[in-house]
Order: sequence, then structure tokens, then C-alpha cells
Amino acid sequence: MLAEVEVPIVIVGFGNAADIVKCLTAVAEQRGCPKIGVFICENGGVGAFDALIEALSSPGGPCAGKAESVDLHAPVFLRVRRLRLAGAGVPVFVGEARENLGFPGGVNSWTRLFLLERGWEGVWVLNPDTWPAPEALAELIRYADARKRGMVQSRIMFADRSDITSSRGLKWNKLRAKQTGIDIFAPVSPAPDPDDHERRMDSPTGVSFYVTRACIDKIGLMDDSYWLYWEDFDWGVRAKAACGIGYAHNSVVPHIGGSSSGASGKRAKRSVAFVYLGNRNKLRFVRQHHPGWFAWTVFVSFLRTSEYLVAGSTRNFAAAVRGLVAGLRDEKGRPEIAPKQASG
Repeated sequence: MLAEVEVPIVIVGFGNAADIVKCLTAVAEQRGCPKIGVFICENGGVGAFDALIEALSSPGGPCAGKAESVDLHAPVFLRVRRLRLAGAGVPVFVGEARENLGFPGGVNSWTRLFLLERGWEGVWVLNPDTWPAPEALAELIRYADARKRGMVQSRIMFADRSDITSSRGLKWNKLRAKQTGIDIFAPVSPAPDPDDHERRMDSPTGVSFYVTRACIDKIGLMDDSYWLYWEDFDWGVRAKAACGIGYAHNSVVPHIGGSSSGASGKRAKRSVAFVYLGNRNKLRFVRQHHPGWFAWTVFVSFLRTSEYLVAGSTRNFAAAVRGLVAGLRDEKGRPEIAPKQASG
């Protein structure tokens, strides 16, 4: 599977074929990097898998030729199809997950298979609603090699702005009991000082980051039990302690944001699953990494549920409270409110 791949690119989909088509069109333009391959976990079920294969291989799509069936002897997948990016010849593997594995489970579904093989240097985890610039991966690898960092994030940009950044990483704010983005809305120039930035940064964001095999060997895989939200923060914090983390300013990745997760910026429009899991998993994260602040985080988080009432969303207020109660019980994995598969 990895015979011709030095850096696998892992993408988790959920019935958003149009996003993945645009993403792979950009991936095909990557230059100055080792040999790549694309590995997609489709969490959305039979219909979503068929629609994705059709979108990728149809005339005008990013892949050339007919999709081939592949037997990887991987129980996590019902079906696997292999295609190739037109022109670039990059192999593309699409696996249909047996159930909705969530984001960490989707990433791990492929990474567990990679760990059985040799010859690859690291993994690029990429959201489907991105279209990375041509040297995005090369710059991630360049930074990781130059500064000996095990996990490195791209410069995440707004889809409609080229002058300001969307994210340069994540930081845990203990007093406010929330994760915050670093340098949101910061001008693109000048680039931040790497030493100072790495001190301020607790974790890369899951939108686009590169993690070396050596780092994965030290810290293990993403924690499946988060299922969705906070799993990238947990993995990044573990990477910072064991391998070092960084931010590659010249790795540019525009991002739509929330195209399949329901993570809208407006509180009243956020999905119930996003609100519930965001609160549940926050308590899980704090219990694991900042146990001395757990009681304070619970107190502040319950106070902040009133923000949904102010925004006029009793539905999301209730979801936030339920999520915090689930967090107090240390519940984990896919919750009942989350879909097992996409509909249709």
C-alpha cells in the first residue's frame, strides 16, 4: 500500500464530496515534497462513499481512470477503492468506514495500517474543506526537519481573505476555561518569531498539520474516545511534551471551516453535536491535562451555557448542559445524538 508513498495524506470525509474534490485538486499541485499518497476515510455510509467515488472519477474530477477495488484485510473498512490523481499520478485510496468513526477514528483507521509498514516519514492530516497552496506540505516538512519538531501546523487562512490569518495554533486559557486561537486576524506579515511562537503555542489545530513517524511512535495515535472535537488539542499537547511542536508560516492552507461538523461561528446556528461534544470533551481534556483546574473549568463552563440563552437558542443551551453532565460522568466515544452514518 505504501510502496510508492513517503508521506501519506489523511483526510476524513462525511458526505462532503464537493469539498474533497476541491481539496484533491489542490493536493495534485503539491511540489517540492516527497512522494505522496492520499488516504480518505469516508464516515458517511454507503451513499456518501458511492457519491465520493463518482465525484472523484467523473469527467472533470481530480482523478483519472476507473476506481479499482482493493482488499486491505482491514476490518474497519467495508470497501476500499484505489484511484490516481490525474497528471500527478498520486495514488488515492478511499475507504468506507463500517460506522461513523468520528475524526480521530477516521485518522487512526489509516494510520494504524501505516504503522505496519516502513518507508514513510510522517503523515499530513488535512481537513477536506481546505485547498492547500502548492508548497504547503514541503514547508511543513522543511520546518519539522530544520527545527526538529514532531508536529507542525500550517498557516490557516480564511477562505475569502489573503491579508490576515485564521489560525496559527491553539492555546489553553485556564482562567477562561477555553481553548483560544493564536494570532487570529493577525496580519500575514511579518512572520512571527519561531521561538516565541512555540512558547505561546500549546497545540496545532487539526485543520492542517504534519506529524512525523518518530513522534507517533513516541506518543501513539489520536485518542479515539474523544470521537470529535478536542482530539487534535489532546494529541498536540502530548506531542509538545514528547517531540516538540511548531508553526510553519510559509505553509499556506485556506479553510472554509465547519463544512461538515456544524461548527458555525454563531452560537444559535451551531449544531447540537458540536455544542454537546465541545463541552463534554473539554472536561475530558482538562481532567487529563490540567486536573488541578477541573473544578474551576466546570464552574466557568456551566456559567457560559447562559450565552446560548442570550443568543436565543434554548436547544443549544440544553445541549451544552447535557454535554457538561456527560463530561462530569467521563463519558466518551460516539454519543447517541451523533449520527452513525450520513443520511442518503
